[in-house]
Amino acid sequence: MEKRKHPRIPVHGMSIDVSDGIGCCSGDVRDVSRVGLCLVDMAKRFGKNIDAYTVVASSGEKYFKFRVRPRWERAGRLSKRVGVEIEEAPWQWTEYVMSLEAQQRL
Repeated sequence: MEKRKHPRIPVHGMSIDVSDGIGCCSGDVRDVSRVGLCLVDMAKRFGKNIDAYTVVASSGEKYFKFRVRPRWERAGRLSKRVGVEIEEAPWQWTEYVMSLEAQQRL
């Protein structure tokens, strides 16, 4: 049973650049919510033992920058997926996700 307060919304074409303060890597976003993201295709060795990242997400001409905390991680053979929680989502992000929610209801 899904216990999320805000539903996940699948996205296509959103990419990310992530920094842990030591290194950086790129990846993609699988889904979003008002308070989190699922990051995919991230380097398997990135961010070990780090409790917060800085993420810059881009979708078309829209860019969002925020601090996130990892909540879960699933490692594959070459890459990993990471579920992150946005510490303080900027209002632009909230508006963007709300527009995606409205599109899903149509």
